[in-house]
Amino acid sequence: MVSGRCFILILLAEIVQRNSYIDLMRATAIILMVAFHFVWDLNHFGYISTDIPNGFFWKELRAVIVSLFLFSVGVSLVYSYQAGISTKKLCWRLLKITSAAFLVTLSSLVIFPNNWIYFGVLHFIAVSTLLLVWLVGKPKLALLLSIFILSAYIAIEIPWNWPFSYIEQYISKHPSDLVTLFPWLALPLLGIWAANFRIFGMAPANQHAINPYVTFLSQHSLLIYLFHQPLLFAGFIAIEWIN
Repeated sequence: MVSGRCFILILLAEIVQRNSYIDLMRATAIILMVAFHFVWDLNHFGYISTDIPNGFFWKELRAVIVSLFLFSVGVSLVYSYQAGISTKKLCWRLLKITSAAFLVTLSSLVIFPNNWIYFGVLHFIAVSTLLLVWLVGKPKLALLLSIFILSAYIAIEIPWNWPFSYIEQYISKHPSDLVTLFPWLALPLLGIWAANFRIFGMAPANQHAINPYVTFLSQHSLLIYLFHQPLLFAGFIAIEWIN
């Protein structure tokens, strides 16, 4: 049994390892995402009529939400592996994310068979983690790669769903969500670079009193991501059934 003193030390260690800026980014992304999907559901069930997600404002809002998530992925990689890459820890992280990504794909196949998700945010996070974890101690290289990807994206005209354009006859033509490695890989790379600034550092000055709601949203962002839309959908279906 863990003694009271040891329990306090463990709790303090968890608190010290949190950073209010990362928590705030994740919490903001989660709130915006839930709001975005709520409006999407309102449109889907016919309560409102709006061009979501491709219309003006909605397309830009989605880009902001995805950017917040992916930037925080890069920062979190530095947090988690700056002291060294633990194979066990990395494999466990990848197992959780890939399992969640599989659930997203499976559920989208059932609910939206013509618009199923084959490479959404979680799929991207799993692949980018595997690709970029080796750069956590190389912020300058991460920045250069990010600039190169963004520059190439501006200069070169490529299919919107590249590299999946090569197998498009086997996948959904218009997936409900798609986050391709190019150009989105630039965001976690920027996060790896930015994690070396003091604002994201582990110095006590950056460990402000974190709002518990913000911390909760950040800590449980994966679960919220997985279950908020099914719950919203179930609520709208229940309302239609009652009426």
